[in-house]
Amino acid sequence: MSEYLFIQSQDPFTETRTGAQYDLAVRLANAGNNVRVLLVQNGVTPARRGARCEAFDALTKAPVSILADSLALTQRQIDTNQLKAGVQTGELELVVDAMLAGHKVIWN
Repeated sequence: MSEYLFIQSQDPFTETRTGAQYDLAVRLANAGNNVRVLLVQNGVTPARRGARCEAFDALTKAPVSILADSLALTQRQIDTNQLKAGVQTGELELVVDAMLAGHKVIWN
């Protein structure tokens, strides 16, 4: 089992590559890997309750830990109580911790 950390900075409503990254995260998790997705910058937009994004919603149903950067949420005026079920807040320091631990880190 491998450890993966995906960092998603792109908005899936304007950047089509995000759907492919979400799909890869789901497939890796379903294959038994430990997968986390950290949403940063505009990547937090589909995490808001009421946002409609099929690829992101599929991610929330998979065995993937989804974290939204608290600074990015604040900058976009998204309160933590507005997040979809299954989305937690996290900090960018997770990236450094994952790299130091030897996890596979993929940034988009």
